[in-house]
Amino acid sequence: MKTLNIFTLLNVVTMSFFGCIDYPIYEHVYCDCGKIVSLITDWKERGDDIDIPPNYTIKIGDYINVFSGMDNSINHLFPAGKYIINIWNETDNITISNMIAAANYTIGELGWLFSGRREVMIEKDRDHSFIVFMQQQIRQLTFELEVADNVIYRYTGVSATLSGVAGTLNIDDGTHDAPIIIVLTFVENLEDKKWTASIRLLGITGNRQTLTLTMNFADGHPSVYTFTSDLSSQLALFNEDKKTPLTLSARLDGTQSGGELIASITDWIIEETSTGTAD
Repeated sequence: MKTLNIFTLLNVVTMSFFGCIDYPIYEHVYCDCGKIVSLITDWKERGDDIDIPPNYTIKIGDYINVFSGMDNSINHLFPAGKYIINIWNETDNITISNMIAAANYTIGELGWLFSGRREVMIEKDRDHSFIVFMQQQIRQLTFELEVADNVIYRYTGVSATLSGVAGTLNIDDGTHDAPIIIVLTFVENLEDKKWTASIRLLGITGNRQTLTLTMNFADGHPSVYTFTSDLSSQLALFNEDKKTPLTLSARLDGTQSGGELIASITDWIIEETSTGTAD
């Protein structure tokens, strides 16, 4: 009888002791994810003497980070599915917000902007390698105005504006928008009898691009000449090959009518411009 009571008492104590212990329950959530172990940026489509940016931003879905170099591993797990890889760099006088690049032409020359886009599929339990081809998004435009001998010494300067310039670029879908008018600065070169103006543009937009030139003559005969040129046809493909600089040239002639000089300008034509392949 005593032996049975001791056994019963020990059993009750043991059950009471272990009944007070809470055992944690661990839930292991499995992620149907994949990784990007190599993301290569290809920069071949850029103009001569233009460097690869020192760093750039990569956005993949909600993931965003800044990288440098041409081959990077993304330390992030991506749930399986379709993604768009967007890449761009920060540069002078261009701000980027919500995939819209906005140029400020009034504060200085634009820097060289690049962007890349690729749609990819990420599969679960797989390592992926992708290449994104970067595109130059700034193009240099140069105007060359050759001046006839009987005109070159009779005027003091050139002022100009160009309309239909793109103020913004959607770096996700490539849409140019927000047409603006910019001021061009012409510089005189007496040796080749030309006035030239060069500017970097984000692009052109709208149905019409108009160049307005104002010539200031020294002797007041005439006092001011204003020429308006529709450059829509010459700039129609401006956004297509931004790594190749574009030059438009024209000639300013003058004929004497009594005591007054009658100035005329030929149509602007596209000069052949070649560019090598950047390494």
